[in-house]
Amino acid sequence: MASPGTLSSDLAYVRDLAEAGQNAPLLGGRFLTWWGGLMTVAYVGHFLIATDSVGIGPESLWLWWVPISLLGGAGQFLLQHFIRSKPGVSSTGNRVQSIVWMSAGFVLFAFFMGVIGRILFFDGGYEGFYWSVPMVIGLYGLGQFVTGLIAGNGALKFAGIAAFAGTTAGVVLSDSEYVWLAGAAVAFLAVCVPGLMLMRREPATTV
Repeated sequence: MASPGTLSSDLAYVRDLAEAGQNAPLLGGRFLTWWGGLMTVAYVGHFLIATDSVGIGPESLWLWWVPISLLGGAGQFLLQHFIRSKPGVSSTGNRVQSIVWMSAGFVLFAFFMGVIGRILFFDGGYEGFYWSVPMVIGLYGLGQFVTGLIAGNGALKFAGIAAFAGTTAGVVLSDSEYVWLAGAAVAFLAVCVPGLMLMRREPATTV
């Protein structure tokens, strides 16, 4: 059993972490804006192609997603390069935000590798792409809500809760093409818009 002194020290450490996360400016706005905007366009484009609304059949969807994936990766690399010199990048709030979203990226990579593997080896499993939408939305919510709690940012907490609600809508619509529009709406409202808000509040220097 921990001694009273150790327990009080642990509580003080947790309190210091929370205060550090609340006082430091969040620098992830550019990443949220980039990925939120890109995924909004990607999901809307997928819906239009899948419903044959633009004269391009669903068999051409890979021609849409490959450039989107390459563009997303290139943008992520450039943003990471430019943010390294920003003040406050190593603060608790920014480190938590970075770790949470990086972990979400690992989950998505593992999921899509599984879907692709199932398609290649078992000639089925395309429904996995549809189910990816509510999962992605849920990870949006996790990233926003956790960061909002650590940083004391009400807008991010609200965005996280909105994304959680969007997860439910995504599951309900997962058997239709409208799931892509649900994903686009959440990507824009719960990721891109909060990202723009963070960028507007981002100071030039940290005091």
